[in-house]
Amino acid sequence: MSSGADNPSSALATPETDGAPGVLRRRNDAQASRRALLEAAAALFDERGYEGATVRDIGERAGVDAALIARYFGGKEGLYLAALEETERPPLPTDPFAVFAKFLGKSDENGSNNPICRAMVSPSLSPALRDQVGALMARRVIGPLAQRLADDGVQQPQLRAELLVALALGTTLTRSSGTLTALADASLDEVHAVLDPLVGALVDRTR
Repeated sequence: MSSGADNPSSALATPETDGAPGVLRRRNDAQASRRALLEAAAALFDERGYEGATVRDIGERAGVDAALIARYFGGKEGLYLAALEETERPPLPTDPFAVFAKFLGKSDENGSNNPICRAMVSPSLSPALRDQVGALMARRVIGPLAQRLADDGVQQPQLRAELLVALALGTTLTRSSGTLTALADASLDEVHAVLDPLVGALVDRTR
C-alpha cells in the first residue's frame, strides 16, 4: 500500500477528514477573523459612515490585521457590501414615492461617498462585485418595488422600478459633484417639487 506522501489524492483531504489539527485551526482562525471584521465594520459604518470608518479602525476594532480586509473582501467597498448583506435591516417601503424619497434623502446625506451609489455607476467595477451589488439591490429594493408596481397594474414593472432607482441615484451623484450649480444648491424640497411628477408619470398604470 502506498503512503499518504505517494498518494496524490491525499492533497485533497479536508481538515475535517484528514485529522490535521493545524489546518483545521487555521481554517477556524480565518472564519473567526472574517466574522470579527464583519461585526466591527457593521458597527463602525453605522457610527461613522463609510468614509469615517477607516480600514485601520476596523482592523483595530476587530482585533485582527487590517490587511486581511483585502484578502477576505477585496478591499473596503467589498467589506461594506458584505456587511450590508449580513446586517439585518428593516425593509424599505414599496410605495414608489416613498422609495424615491428614501433614496434621495439617504444618499443626499452621504453624496458620492456612498459606496452603493459609486458601485452602481462605476465603469471599473469587477464582474464579481457588480453581480454582488446587483443581487443586493434586486433583493432589497428593486424586486419588492417591481412587485408593488406589478400588483398595481403598471406595465413593465421591472424596467420602471430600475428607472426610478436610477433617477434617484443619478440625481444624488450629480448634486454631490457640484458641477451643475442650480441642482447642487437646490434643497431636497425643491428637487422633489420638480421630480415627483416625473415619478408619478413613471409609475402611471395608464402609460
